Amino acid sequence: MRIRYSYQISSFNFNVEKWLDDNKPNEIPKVSEDSYLHYAYQEYLEVVEEFKEFLKCTDSIISQKDKVATPLEIYDEIENYKIRIRKLLMILNLKLYKTYNVNKDTKVRYIVMRAFWIDNKGKQFRNFSKNLGAEHKILVNGKIPKHIIDSVEEYIIMLMWELYLIDYSDDCIFSIDQDGNTRLVDDSIFEIKKD
Repeated sequence: MRIRYSYQISSFNFNVEKWLDDNKPNEIPKVSEDSYLHYAYQEYLEVVEEFKEFLKCTDSIISQKDKVATPLEIYDEIENYKIRIRKLLMILNLKLYKTYNVNKDTKVRYIVMRAFWIDNKGKQFRNFSKNLGAEHKILVNGKIPKHIIDSVEEYIIMLMWELYLIDYSDDCIFSIDQDGNTRLVDDSIFEIKKD
C-alpha cells in the first residue's frame, strides 16, 4: 500500500533525536563494571541504537506472527520501545520518595522509601518500597544518613533491574519468593542476549 498524503503537509512528525534528548540519563553512571547501573546503562545505549535502526528501517517489518506488520503493530512497537527506554531511565535517574507508615497500636512512625515503575501502557505506578525502620531509630539530626540512602538506592536499583530483565529477557529464570515477589533465580544473570 502506498502512503497517499504528502509529508510536506503533515503536522505530525516524531523527532526521535529530540525525544531521545528529552529522555536521557541525567549523567553517565560512574560505577564499577559489575554493578546493576552499569548493566542498565549499557542496555540503555543498545536499546536506543536498536530503536533508531527500527525507525530508519525501509524493509518490510515482520510481526511476531511472522506476517508483515500492520501500521498499528508498528505504532505499538514504537510505543513499546519508548516505554522500555523510560523504564531504563527510571533505573538510571532513580528518584526515591520518603513516606511514613504509622503503627496503629504503638503510633510509631516508620520511614519507607518508595520508587515508581512504568506499566506496559506507559503509566507510572508505585511499585518498589523499602521500610527503613522506626523514625526515631533512623534519623540522625533530623536526616537519614547517607549510607542508609545509598543502601536503599542499591536495593531498589537491583529490584528494578531484575524486573526489567524479567520483562525483556528471554534467558532469565525467575521464581516467586516467600513474600510473593518475582525474583531472578540466579542473581549473576545480568546480560541480555541479543539476536
